[in-house]
Amino acid sequence: MFDQVIAQLAGDGVEQLSRAAVGDRMAAGRRLQAALTAWMGRLSCHADGLGDGGLDGAGMLRVEARMSSTAATAASRTAPVLEELPSAAASLAAGRITAEHARTLVHAAEKVATGKVDAELVAVAEAAPADLFARRAREWVGRNQDPESVADDHDRARRQRNGSLRVRRDGVRVLHVEFDPVTGREVESHLADACDTAWRKEGGRDADPETVRSHRQRLADVVADRLAGTVSNDTAPRHPKFHLAAVFDISRMNADHPGGAARLVDGSPLPRHVLEFMACDAAITPIIFDGAGTPIWVGRDHRTATIAQWKALIARDGGCVGCGADPSRCEAHHIVAWDLRGPTDITNLVLVCRRCHHDIHDRGMALVQTTTGWAIRARAGPIAA
Repeated sequence: MFDQVIAQLAGDGVEQLSRAAVGDRMAAGRRLQAALTAWMGRLSCHADGLGDGGLDGAGMLRVEARMSSTAATAASRTAPVLEELPSAAASLAAGRITAEHARTLVHAAEKVATGKVDAELVAVAEAAPADLFARRAREWVGRNQDPESVADDHDRARRQRNGSLRVRRDGVRVLHVEFDPVTGREVESHLADACDTAWRKEGGRDADPETVRSHRQRLADVVADRLAGTVSNDTAPRHPKFHLAAVFDISRMNADHPGGAARLVDGSPLPRHVLEFMACDAAITPIIFDGAGTPIWVGRDHRTATIAQWKALIARDGGCVGCGADPSRCEAHHIVAWDLRGPTDITNLVLVCRRCHHDIHDRGMALVQTTTGWAIRARAGPIAA
């Protein structure tokens, strides 16, 4: 059977396919890949239960499926948890979610009861790409996880912070660091701000592509400059998208509430003692989403989003509504275009990263609202020239 599928794929002449046909085949490939992942997981679980003295599931995935030890171990740990999530397992086998979605669901099931994950989170996974779903899943876990577990997770991550500096044979130094979510977000926001400043100094979008540094090169240079002290930290006010932002929902402060009251904008839950520590030095910005406040609704007076609107967008969207990219990589997009009389109001703005923004304006994609939020999908009809 599989030899026939492989032969059919090998003989499929992709050079003559239209864009719609490419999309159809990619969707079919996604379903096939997901079904294979589900099948391999079931085989791994069965191998674990044979009890005949042979290789366990992870061992067989290494030997027979040619997986690396890391991938085989991860797959063998995911498979048995999926068996406790029948809706998720069925969705994976049918190709409605991918292996990335499944791993995120399994991680959520390690924090919250499997029955609740299976009943509430699978539908969200089916409606969102894997990167955006990861953020939504973190938010969901934060709302449903026991506050003591949130605090324990943070303390564990804090204890497990580490760093290393190794030297390769060619003399290149490789720096590796791991932070808890709060410290990591703070470091990330400073680095993103510094990289954005360096990018603009190089000319931004108008820079010569032959001489401009890649993002990774720029990041390495920024880290080196700051650690070596060759560049002082910029004291100019930072844009809100480069701040360490925590969202605090006052309506969830009831001590009997099952979930936490605060989170980072990427969805990571914050224990209360960490929130209180952060609040000692923080600038607190109250944002009301169900009333027409003057700082948020500016109509046609401004084309670009105000600082107050940026703070509200970060709190509401958490990042790109299309792919989940960090706010530091985002721009404020008018749902109804400014040129078509769309107002610069919070209800007519969403955060999108530069790539998704170009997809909307230049590549025939459209921003559509679904039952679980915004999504970026292909427009009906031909792409405009």
